[in-house]
Amino acid sequence: MTTNWKNVNNWHWVEKNCIPWAKEYFKNTFVGLKEEANGCSVEITEIKKFNGDVDVNQRKGKVFAIYDIDCDFAIKGKVNDIDIKGKINIPEIAHDTEEDEYVFDITIENENSEKRPIKDLIRKNLVPTIKSKLANFQTDLVKANSGDVYIPPEKMTGHPTNVTSNIVLDKKPVEKKEPKEKEIVSLGSWNKSITLKDEFFTSAHDLYDIFLNPDKVRAWTRSSSSIIEPKENGKFEFWGGNVSGYITKLVPDESISLKWRIKEFPENHYTDVILNFVQESDRVVLNVKQSGLKIPYDEQVKSNWTNYYFNPIKTTFGVGLVL
Repeated sequence: MTTNWKNVNNWHWVEKNCIPWAKEYFKNTFVGLKEEANGCSVEITEIKKFNGDVDVNQRKGKVFAIYDIDCDFAIKGKVNDIDIKGKINIPEIAHDTEEDEYVFDITIENENSEKRPIKDLIRKNLVPTIKSKLANFQTDLVKANSGDVYIPPEKMTGHPTNVTSNIVLDKKPVEKKEPKEKEIVSLGSWNKSITLKDEFFTSAHDLYDIFLNPDKVRAWTRSSSSIIEPKENGKFEFWGGNVSGYITKLVPDESISLKWRIKEFPENHYTDVILNFVQESDRVVLNVKQSGLKIPYDEQVKSNWTNYYFNPIKTTFGVGLVL
């Protein structure tokens, strides 16, 4: 890293694609793992599939990982001298996945009753070993790759530096679960409106970008599948489609207008949302107005703006206090 004057005090968003590193890490960590018990044996022989996103990011001196991986382990083994082949699929290995949330789909070739005991061995012995290894992945990922996204203060040359800025390693982003679908009994007409106001210690320009930049949106939604097209008539979809819509108007650094809906709404019903960014001396005030709601969606949606938008943005980018 020969030049650093463009990222004074590590203020700007920097990211590194770590897929190649992660593939090698999984190969070195998991291939060769073995378990034996009660006449059965099993071994991971290959990383057969490795799809998804793995990024290490830096913003304002904070280094953190964002990843979502779909992985297959090829396995071989024996049950009472019967040779067995198969695979273990882990459909989601994510930066915010808890240990008890991992799913292990086990497939045995030409499975029959004689081969079935190997599944018990995998579940009881091999799966806990895999989980214990996965627990180290995020820490190892950040430590191995932070040097490519973070500039230590002593290497800042050619401009003033903030000597109190410290790297924060291994800090897992505050976990926010995706909004869950639930049955709601609605009342009245779609004529309710809500207003919200919050403060962020950044500029209107940067906050506007946080709402529209696809990479930043994936960061604060904690989901690599979140999409947004940052243009008028551009579509967006967050949290597996629980929130979706399209952009109707953009005024750079000042306002974003949306047609916005959640899955529970009737088909083709969209609410109108306006985000107004008001720049003050040391902060930006965000005013949100949303119309076209009805009871009880108005209170649910109002709460979700804070829990799923404002607070994750503050914790991900260090731009405010979580209330």
